[in-house]
Amino acid sequence: MAGLVVTGVAAPAWANVNFDEALLQHADAGVLADPFEDALDDLHLWVDDEEKRKNSLVVVTPGTADTGLGERTAGLTGNRENWIVKYPQSIWPVSSGTSSSLLPIFAPTYDQSRGAGVDANVAIMRALKDAERVVVYTGYSQGADALGNAVERANAEGVLDENDVIVLVSDPRGPWGLKSGLQKIPGTGMIMALVGAQNDGARDPGDTGEARVVQVIVKGDPVANWQWDPLRPVSSLLVDAAGFITIHAGTGKHSYANLRGLELETTLYSADGNTTYEVYDTYHPLALLNLMIAEALGMSVSDEQLAEWDQQAESFYPLQDISPETAAPGVEVRDTKPETTTAKHRLIGSGGNQVEAPASTSGTDTDTYEPRHAAPYEPRHAAPEVEETGSGDQGSGSTETETETETGGSDTTGSDAGGSDEAPEPEAAEPEAAETETPAAEATVPDAGSDTTAGSDTTDSEAPAA
Repeated sequence: MAGLVVTGVAAPAWANVNFDEALLQHADAGVLADPFEDALDDLHLWVDDEEKRKNSLVVVTPGTADTGLGERTAGLTGNRENWIVKYPQSIWPVSSGTSSSLLPIFAPTYDQSRGAGVDANVAIMRALKDAERVVVYTGYSQGADALGNAVERANAEGVLDENDVIVLVSDPRGPWGLKSGLQKIPGTGMIMALVGAQNDGARDPGDTGEARVVQVIVKGDPVANWQWDPLRPVSSLLVDAAGFITIHAGTGKHSYANLRGLELETTLYSADGNTTYEVYDTYHPLALLNLMIAEALGMSVSDEQLAEWDQQAESFYPLQDISPETAAPGVEVRDTKPETTTAKHRLIGSGGNQVEAPASTSGTDTDTYEPRHAAPYEPRHAAPEVEETGSGDQGSGSTETETETETGGSDTTGSDAGGSDEAPEPEAAEPEAAETETPAAEATVPDAGSDTTAGSDTTDSEAPAA
């Protein structure tokens, strides 16, 4: 979508005098998606003016060298007018992005690239101030990082209003994201500084004030849902690499390109500001890596086989949960929507004067968010309940699974000696768990895929079939 420059676009009557100049300077005209599944059908929950919704405008900030932009944003842009923010999309010395640098070693650093994206978004937000239409700003990955920072600046200036909606997709500064996760690993801050990327940690939702912000997270995407177990560093990096390839960078039906086909696992809310976190579930990254290898080899994989790989991968490396308890320190997240939100900045009127916050409309249809998927969520990885027995039965070993776990036969608990207090305690295993102890014998994917787990550390005795 990026790169399609349209010249001579007249400024709409509702825009201020700087709209034409700012938009053409900082963005390219996008294309209309056809066909598409509308991902913004919840706009009525944020903006109740139907005419403004019909005339909505979408401003997209792509990710690093974002070749999958069209597939991921089709549901957001749809047949709406949309513009693609121009900025380098680069990470020195890895990717040149859309910069003019022939080689990545000459490209702007991550912070330089992101800074350009922040400035461009703020300029567009200023130009669209008081527009009589809904404006949806959305960013992906590095673009979400840039857009989120731009919203913080725009909020401080009083530029945004009730017609603006912010959608941050795979934000590395989310409460469970890459940046807050790397802060827990000694030395990573210095490494990031060497490549020109400051680790500024998780963003404070209070800094975006009352702006409507929605963060979209797919479990297993390391940029938004970083996985790290200090007792299993190699396995953690293996899972994160698989998640980056299949979920973050991928555009298949189990990625951000198909949110409507994924399960909305939970919706969380910030205690400060006005941020909603939509958490989607897909298959385990290692299972999706198996699937990718199989499809590359021209093999057909059934849903049953994929589910089996998913179970084996979850047994090998349980994905860390996304919940209020696991959010980054300093970011308070709740599982129920607060009746009122608290912003850190004053509300500024068009004349520069401080104004009162609008009265709460809690209880109305326009203020109540409901997940798009009405069916109750049932975790894919949940094991069947096992009836507890008396102490006498436990002494004789009530099930084979319990005996195996106590003797260290389960990789989840036994492979990481001394880590049981910190690692999530597994649920009761299915009776046939012993049969998946050696998954490589049952997988239908050729042995060539098994190399994906060959780099696992010595504490990880069992890996899912590849």
